[in-house]
Amino acid sequence: MSRHLSSVDGDNPGKPCLVLSDGEWQHGTLTWEPAKRADGLWWAAVTYLRDGQLVTEVRSQHDVRAQ
Repeated sequence: MSRHLSSVDGDNPGKPCLVLSDGEWQHGTLTWEPAKRADGLWWAAVTYLRDGQLVTEVRSQHDVRAQ
């Protein structure tokens, strides 16, 4: 499915992105954390469809691509 999700939740709109899941890029949205973590990476809450289910996970900058 190639539709964009409009937000992470109704009160916190996310930005469109691609999320790496099981070796494939899925359309989703993200909301970045306000600062890098101790590991030096940016992390974000991402929401996307996986097997028809809406999933929200925390992913590093390596697993997301802005759109």
